Amino acid sequence: MRRRFLLLVLSLSLGLFWPPLPAGAQNQGPTYVVQPGDTLSGIARTFGTTVDELSQLNAIADPSSIQPGTKLVIPGFEGVTGILSTHSVAFGEDLASLSREYGLSQDAMVRLNHIVRPDSVYLGQEVILPQNDGPAALPQAHSRWVGPGETRLELALQENVDPWTLNSANDLGAQAWLLPGSVISVPGGDQPPSALPSPITSVTVDPPAAVQGQVEEIHVEGAPESSLGGSLGPWPLSFEVDAPDEQVALQGVDALTDPGLYALTLTIAPDSKDGSSYSFSQPIRIRAGDYGYDPILHVPPETLDPANTVPEDSFISKIVDQVTPDKLWSGPFQFPSDYYTDSFPSVFGTRRNYNGTGYTRYHTGLDFFGGVGTPILAPAPGKVVFNGPLTVRGNTTIIDHGWGVFSLYFHQSEFEVKTGDEVVTGQEIGKVGGTGRVTGPHLHWEIRVGGVPVDPMEWVKNTYP
Repeated sequence: MRRRFLLLVLSLSLGLFWPPLPAGAQNQGPTYVVQPGDTLSGIARTFGTTVDELSQLNAIADPSSIQPGTKLVIPGFEGVTGILSTHSVAFGEDLASLSREYGLSQDAMVRLNHIVRPDSVYLGQEVILPQNDGPAALPQAHSRWVGPGETRLELALQENVDPWTLNSANDLGAQAWLLPGSVISVPGGDQPPSALPSPITSVTVDPPAAVQGQVEEIHVEGAPESSLGGSLGPWPLSFEVDAPDEQVALQGVDALTDPGLYALTLTIAPDSKDGSSYSFSQPIRIRAGDYGYDPILHVPPETLDPANTVPEDSFISKIVDQVTPDKLWSGPFQFPSDYYTDSFPSVFGTRRNYNGTGYTRYHTGLDFFGGVGTPILAPAPGKVVFNGPLTVRGNTTIIDHGWGVFSLYFHQSEFEVKTGDEVVTGQEIGKVGGTGRVTGPHLHWEIRVGGVPVDPMEWVKNTYP
C-alpha cells in the first residue's frame, strides 16, 4: 500500500468503537490515538508539547491513566484537524507536494515532524500527517514543470484553467514569471500532486532504503527512451527499457559507503529547441550492511603493492563500467560451482586485514571451496569480455550479462573459454586454482552492477530486475 499507518485499528474482538474523549476535552486540533506502550510524557515529546498542556486540553486528571485507543487532541496546531497517522514518503514527494495533497501548511508539517531541513525529506521517511477522509478525498490535480520563459497566464491558457485558480493552488502571489524547472500543481486530473519532471508518471525505488553491498532498482514510467538519466550518490545511473513505457536502472552500492543520506537524481532531456533538461533530486538513505571481520590473512606482498593494485583495479573498472543494452539473463543466477554445501570460506562484505595492515579493505565476492582443477560453471548466459593472468586476482575471467551486470572469476588454474565466447548457464568456463592473492586454492566469485561489487548471494536468491 502507498500509505502505511502507524495507528492500529483495534481488532473486532476488542470492539470497533473508540473510547470517547474525556469529559471537557476540546475538539480543536489534530487527534492522536494512544497506542499500547505509549505514555503521556512520550506523546508530549513526540509532538513538542508538555504533559500539563495535554492534560489540560484533554481533561486528564491522572496522566498515568491513559489507555490504548484513547483519543488525545494535540495542542499547538490550530487549524489542523484529523487523526494523526504516518505516511511513507514516495519518490517525487516533497514538503510542497505533501502540503498540497493533505491541505496542510508546510510550516505545520515542519512542526509536526520536527523537520530541521525542509529540503532533506528523504525517500521512505515516515512523516506524521492528519488523515481526514482518506485517499478518496485527495484533490484532483496534476503536476507539471515550468518551461523557460513561461508565465502564469501562459500556463493557465495551456492547462485550460483560470490564472486565479492556478495562483491559489500554488500560492504564487503577485509574481507573473515563474522559475524554469520549478513544479506547479494544476487543478484537474486524477493524480495527487508530485514534484516529478514531466512526462514521468511514477518512480519506484526498491528497496526504499539502500544497503551497503546490495543493488538498488529504480523503475521509471512515462519517460521517453534515451532521454532519461540520473545518479545515485556518486554513481551515474544507466536506464534500459524493461517494459512498454517503463525503464529500469540497476545500481550497486559500495560496501564501504558511509551510511547516511545521498541524492537520488533523475534527469529528463526533453525534445526541445532550447535543449533544456529538467531534473528532480531527493535524498535516499543508505544503511549499514552489518558485515563481519575475517581473521588476519597472510598473502604475497606483491599482491598488496600499490604499483600492482592501482593499475589492475583501474583495468578492471574500465571493463565493468561499460553498459551493453542487451539483457542476456533471466531469473536468478546459479552458483558457479557444484562443490559447495551450505558454507563458504569467506562471504561478501567481510572486512579484510592483509599481513597486519589493518581492516581497510573488504571481501568483494563469495569464495567457494575446491581443489585445483574443480570445474567453474557459468551462472547465467553472457559474453566473455576478458580472460587472462593478473597479479592480484590471478587467472581471471569476466562475463558481461548486459545492462551493466558482470560476473568475475579469480585465481583459476585453467581457462576453458576465451574472450568473445558466448556462454550459457552451467557451461564450464575454467578450473579452480591458487593464483594471485590467495592463502590456498579456491574460487572467488564476484558480481558487479554499475561498476560496484555487490553480494552474489542476492543474485542467487532473487530475480533482478
